[in-house]
Amino acid sequence: MSSKNDRIEGVLLGTAAGDALGAPYEFQPPRGPKLPVEMAGGGPWEPGEWTDDTAMAIAIAEVAATGADLRSDDAQDAIVARWHQWSQGAKDVGIQTRSVLSRSRGASAAAARAAAVEVHERTGRSGGNGSLMRTAPVALAYLDDEEAMIAAARAISSLTHFDPEAGDAGVLWCCAIRHAVLTTELDVRIGLPHID
Repeated sequence: MSSKNDRIEGVLLGTAAGDALGAPYEFQPPRGPKLPVEMAGGGPWEPGEWTDDTAMAIAIAEVAATGADLRSDDAQDAIVARWHQWSQGAKDVGIQTRSVLSRSRGASAAAARAAAVEVHERTGRSGGNGSLMRTAPVALAYLDDEEAMIAAARAISSLTHFDPEAGDAGVLWCCAIRHAVLTTELDVRIGLPHID
């Protein structure tokens, strides 16, 4: 059986490797069982290169690695600043996320949330998978405190995605990751009691 540390490392490595594997197929129709899925690169991506999803998760992981509480304004300000700086030279940034980061200019978490509300009010929607795809470091930062993890997942999601369903998705995935790391069992429904 793998150790807890192996599982923690596996979450981070698996997230990056899976993202890099899927990068050239992004925005494509499903591959189907007879089509190969290869670490081949394609579009703007070199073989083995991950997308904005992993790049944004790395920023969260770097802030969490300092011991910061991801629920705090300071930690969220640092995350938004890192995202904004990264986005200036990124090959690709999701539409919702790019809109928010360009409006908030990396000024603060409060500015990012205000921009997310503005984008939602202008477009009538702000869901999507962007905030879900970067949740792994949030789960790992709170293996010993589920309630804090849930609050952090919603807070980090809301930095770019106003839609509460995006926050719910982040909570569900964080709960599944946390549960898998702690028990070795994958149960994507484990977090359902935390959804309103």
